[in-house]
Amino acid sequence: MEESVRLREYWEKEYERTDTPFDIEVPDEWIADLERRGRIRGKILDTGCGPGRTSIYLAKLGYDVTGVDISDNAIGRAARRAALEGLRMEFFQANVCEWHGHDGYFDTVIDIGCFHSLLNESGRVSYASALHRFMKTGSVVYLRAISDANLRKEAASDRAFPALGEETIRAAFSAGWEIRDMEHREIDLLTDNGCKKAWCWFAEIQREPN
Repeated sequence: MEESVRLREYWEKEYERTDTPFDIEVPDEWIADLERRGRIRGKILDTGCGPGRTSIYLAKLGYDVTGVDISDNAIGRAARRAALEGLRMEFFQANVCEWHGHDGYFDTVIDIGCFHSLLNESGRVSYASALHRFMKTGSVVYLRAISDANLRKEAASDRAFPALGEETIRAAFSAGWEIRDMEHREIDLLTDNGCKKAWCWFAEIQREPN
């Protein structure tokens, strides 16, 4: 519970601003590429949805999307933006690890920064367990997490990037999951200080039967 409180306080403060890197209209290129290749399907859960950048982009393309974020400020902005677009979609303020009510419901989960924001191993295992409960057998998580390779780069020294190794992702998703693909590549990442190069993990993780 202490971790949940700390996370919520951090993200409420972050989303007191309306000019975060998550407030832009253009979709992340990774998400747009997944959509173009037909990898996104069915009912979609956007974890750590923030002010709705990814959720609203996909909903405008006709997908059934639900967004969850720990911040009231973020969820309020996402809901208002969706309403302005005339979209009928649901947003929930919750810590996704503690969220209930959608068991076995989702076909696709998009995580563009939720997992790597969790504070410790226990939180990451709880997160994977929660996703397993929400998702149908055979459904897929598309996860992007910032890599610990950035710790070795001077270019990232002025930015407190999260830092996860491949083994951290594999450990959290070891029970009830198949990691079908894990790619490590450097991308242009939008930050408060402009666009910076950052190494990220891109994972495709399928839910196995109970």
